[in-house]
Amino acid sequence: MAARTTEPEYDFDSWSEEDEAKAIEALKPDVRYIIVEESFVGRFPDGAIVKMPLEVSLDDVDALEGLPPVDQFKTLLGRIGGDEATAEFTRHSLAETAVMAEKFFRVFSRIAKASLPE
Repeated sequence: MAARTTEPEYDFDSWSEEDEAKAIEALKPDVRYIIVEESFVGRFPDGAIVKMPLEVSLDDVDALEGLPPVDQFKTLLGRIGGDEATAEFTRHSLAETAVMAEKFFRVFSRIAKASLPE
């Protein structure tokens, strides 16, 4: 439980939405990626690289059935990226992991949409 404090160092009364937006922008992880051949290659803020193929099978998705959400994510990472990718994702902060995963799935979604016949 957080300790109660009445320290005057925090100015809650002057805090604004603009202050919040600036603070969040400053905390946003600088996660980058490129696409190399048929793989997503991401770089975490500490320089760690993760490489995952941009292929997900129905068997990969089926393996997630009945698992809690965190286990679904870890299982999918392991199936498409292997143990090394899973270990790299899970050792980073949740914010960094969420941003990297969002970027991977956004690219995957764009590929899937581009592959659909018109």
